[in-house]
Amino acid sequence: MERVQAGMAAISMAGHDRGHLYLILELEGDYAYLADGRLRTAERPKKKKLMHMQVIKSVPEGFRDSIDREYKNEEIKRILKSLKMTNSIQEV
Repeated sequence: MERVQAGMAAISMAGHDRGHLYLILELEGDYAYLADGRLRTAERPKKKKLMHMQVIKSVPEGFRDSIDREYKNEEIKRILKSLKMTNSIQEV
């Protein structure tokens, strides 16, 4: 099984943001820092337990080299939009 790492996407499975798609910016123990580029920006990421999200382990082709680096909000939005289009991911 592939381990979870920064640069992967995740869907919230619990909480008021259930069904929302995020990009994992950083991992810290059992927690991940998530951003969507709009409401949760890279400067103010959401802290969420790993057990409360479903990780999407596929990273779009153009973004594989950008794992483990700092993201700008425009890049985060572009990555998530690309994932929605290629994987038919639906947000609630």
